[in-house]
Amino acid sequence: MKNKVTDVFGVKSTLIKTYIERENVDRKFQDAINGGNEVIVYGSSKQGKTTLILKHLDETDYIKVECSPQTNPIDIYKSILRQLNIGYIESETNHTGNQQGGKINGGFKVKVPMIGEIGLGSEVNETDSQSSTQKQIFFEYNLELAQDVSELLQKNKSIKYVVLENFHYLSLETQESLAYDLRIFQDHQIIFIILGIWREANRLVQFNGDLLDRISEVPVEPWEKNDFSKVIDKGEVLLNVDFSNIKTQIINCSYDSIGVVQEICKQCCIAANVHEESETRIILEQEHLVKALKIKSNEYGVRHNRNFESFVDISRKTSTQSGKASLAFPYYFIQLLLTFQLDNIESGLSRSSLLEEIRKIHHRPDDVRSSDLGAFLHNITQYQINKKINPPFVDYDRGGKMLKIIDSSLYFYLRNCNRKEILEDLPNPVEE
Repeated sequence: MKNKVTDVFGVKSTLIKTYIERENVDRKFQDAINGGNEVIVYGSSKQGKTTLILKHLDETDYIKVECSPQTNPIDIYKSILRQLNIGYIESETNHTGNQQGGKINGGFKVKVPMIGEIGLGSEVNETDSQSSTQKQIFFEYNLELAQDVSELLQKNKSIKYVVLENFHYLSLETQESLAYDLRIFQDHQIIFIILGIWREANRLVQFNGDLLDRISEVPVEPWEKNDFSKVIDKGEVLLNVDFSNIKTQIINCSYDSIGVVQEICKQCCIAANVHEESETRIILEQEHLVKALKIKSNEYGVRHNRNFESFVDISRKTSTQSGKASLAFPYYFIQLLLTFQLDNIESGLSRSSLLEEIRKIHHRPDDVRSSDLGAFLHNITQYQINKKINPPFVDYDRGGKMLKIIDSSLYFYLRNCNRKEILEDLPNPVEE
């Protein structure tokens, strides 16, 4: 069966055929999942976090929970138990004829049916009308306690890992709560693998210092140019195509994003009318690259422009009102993003430099205080989630006090778009 372009190149939820192993990432991940610590896999979007899981773990080795902004810890634990076919109940009351029904009170309880003697903390249903009496024991577990959940998971030996996808979507309160629960799970040898879009180390240690030395972190970035070359070379063999005339350009315009490399290669093949493995060697030329770059720039542009519009859309206030909203930090941040030197943006923007630059262009520079900017930056991820900007395109590292772009396609778009034109089209919330 011939290889299809969409299986060889591109970004998808299944394992792509041009996956390459990187010594500093794949080996580190293998060591992490076998080391007994909780595992954090982090990096910008579309940089290989999910494919790392797909490469090294069988589907039978783990259960996965997709996190959302509405997810709470108990939602995660309930999903785990459902996937393990462990039934749970909130309460139970039976009244039928001469039957006496016992009731399990309060909270979310897990029902473990067993025939035998009555145990401590259990309740019994007895049926008078039957010739024999059956005793069913109910062990009570509070699903809001990591200790109780750990005991339940230890009873099920078929699953080695629990994968939490899109951990960054969770509220900061939920992330903090889970950081404390992870400490308990680690004590019980229950391994969680957390995937999150951020670019700094020790993210969860900020919430719970006791996790230090109890988690193993695997950053999927940076990608080296040689890695990109290996990916393209592998695709050439699988599809019988030749990228040699444009390979260097593809790598240089990807701005260190494997997702962008994959998508450009896919679009180049499609532009050359290659949809599956070719019978004869197909040479990919400059015209194919130009078409691919235009297509990806337009596709990325639709999403990023919409994100910019949503980001700057704040509640308007009159000039006599004060407060963080009236300072319009979202608008001024996007203004900097669209006017600042791209090399400076790629290396990250410190809180102090942001404060200085915003004051230069702000309509009320004397009112721009470091504390107000800090409050905005600390909540910038949740702000984007509230605006339905998924995935978030920027994140703030509280420890290093650095603002970093975490959407790997944004650099590509900013390099290929008319930034001045985009800024002019954005509504200015401070104008009358």
